[in-house]
Amino acid sequence: MNKISLRAKLWRLLIVISIVPILILGIFSYLSVSGTLRENTEKMAKDNLRHIDNSLNISLGAYEDLLYQIYTNDDMVKWMDRLNNDVDEAVTINQMRRFINGLLNTKEYIRAITIITSDGDVVSYEQMTPATYKSSWLDVFSQSVDELYDSVIKDYSIHIFPTEYDTKFDNKDYYLFHLAHRIVDYRNLTKECGIAIVSIDEELLQTVCSNSETDEGISNFIVDGSGRIISFGTETSYLEKQVTDAQKTDEDKAKDYADFLKSVDANVANDFELYVFHDEELDWDIVNITDLSGLYSLQRRQLFLTLILSLLVLVVGISLSGGLTRNLISAVKSIVKGMKEARGGDLSVRIEKTDEMPLEIESIADGFNDMLIKLDSAIERQREAQIVALEAQINPHFLYNTLDTINWMAIDKDEYDISNAINALATILRYAIDESNAEVRIQEEVEWIKKYIYLQQYRLKNKFSCNVFVEPEAAGALIHKLLLQPFIENAIVHGFDKNTEDAVLSINIGRRDECLEIVVEDNGVGLDEKILRQINDGFKEESETKRGIGLRNAVTRLHMYYGNAGKVRAKTASPTGTRIEVTIPYVEKLD
Repeated sequence: MNKISLRAKLWRLLIVISIVPILILGIFSYLSVSGTLRENTEKMAKDNLRHIDNSLNISLGAYEDLLYQIYTNDDMVKWMDRLNNDVDEAVTINQMRRFINGLLNTKEYIRAITIITSDGDVVSYEQMTPATYKSSWLDVFSQSVDELYDSVIKDYSIHIFPTEYDTKFDNKDYYLFHLAHRIVDYRNLTKECGIAIVSIDEELLQTVCSNSETDEGISNFIVDGSGRIISFGTETSYLEKQVTDAQKTDEDKAKDYADFLKSVDANVANDFELYVFHDEELDWDIVNITDLSGLYSLQRRQLFLTLILSLLVLVVGISLSGGLTRNLISAVKSIVKGMKEARGGDLSVRIEKTDEMPLEIESIADGFNDMLIKLDSAIERQREAQIVALEAQINPHFLYNTLDTINWMAIDKDEYDISNAINALATILRYAIDESNAEVRIQEEVEWIKKYIYLQQYRLKNKFSCNVFVEPEAAGALIHKLLLQPFIENAIVHGFDKNTEDAVLSINIGRRDECLEIVVEDNGVGLDEKILRQINDGFKEESETKRGIGLRNAVTRLHMYYGNAGKVRAKTASPTGTRIEVTIPYVEKLD
């Protein structure tokens, strides 16, 4: 695994804590602003569409009022009766044309007013042809005169016919949409008099849409209920084009509009948003196309500035960190050099402190130097201890040989009790000296304890008896050597005195769940309350007397071996004596 230097780590840390937050903030700001812009643009576009629809209805309402003046006029009803009955046709037509001519110029975008009688006669006055008695738009209209008449006369509602090409006049193409209503005789509502048609220039729709464009990059067009375009700004080549199907859902229609716009201009697919407003009464879709390229350009510029700022922060940060870390790196290198020399065996090396060294590194240097001093002293003490240990190895062999000689002298004198005592003592010494801190099975420790008790009974001329009981499941448990000897010695030496009668020492060893419990109990004179309290407190307080040194050492060893899992409890036995309970973890030795 490749390691990296401290300086490289610091630089990487600098990048993480300085550049990354700026980038995250920049990206979050970009996304937040983008979302806000989209929301505001959508709200503005929908408000714009509602404004267009309102303006459109107001404008059409004015032309519907004019149409109302025609189809409810009593003179118009009278003239229609004359024409339908072939009475004074020429005079009547002239009167109608004068009436129509007076209305034709009252609205800016009216291009023709046409009257169709129930007999199919047409009276028209329009601006797109020099002919006085000829209708230019009926000749090219998508419906015949009869079809047109039948579709209007059947009810009393206003019929709107979408934009269609009319004619070319004075080098200009005219596209008209039409408002039509049956002529009403309120004296006889069921009578068919005829129909009145007001033809309006498509430029009215252009004007309504263009007057609603409050922001650059926003345009609108109108699609009728059958899916045909009836207004597309100043571009007339797309008028009457079928772009969708009336049976489709609003979502599918919006997709068709988007596809159509992409076919018109490929750039529409990139930075444009499309919104649709449907007028239920007219059954028209007003489509808004909003150019967002300017807004996106501002956002990209903002993101670019964020990246530039991040780079500037990185450069400044690296420059500052280089100066700040130079002394730190130099100090760390001096410590690493000293450690390498110490690892090579030179414990006399010391790290020199300088004024440029940071305070924290000075503390490490002081600790390192102090550690080497203590380590050098400890190694010297260990060397002396090894020499003492080597010298001490001579003494046990000398002692074993001496005891063996005395044993044979006792046998020669037929002193077999003395010989047994000497053998027991030799066994005890070998057991205690050979790996004194090792772990053994309970049954091995118990065998040693029995020999130790035998010597004590021999010394005291059998003034006490001893009962040792080991539960079978506890015989294989492990225990450290000589751990119980101080408790047993304390019971024998300090528990029994010359006045104690029927002195009994009991040792019971058993398993309690996951623990091994050893109970040493005597019926002697008992221990002082102070010593009992010291045992139970773990000898945390220093004793002013030498009494209890063996017990203190035993408790200390117990805690060293087993930690908090090793426990000693001492209390007064009933009726007299002392009860010591030792608990250690239950561990078996696997063969």
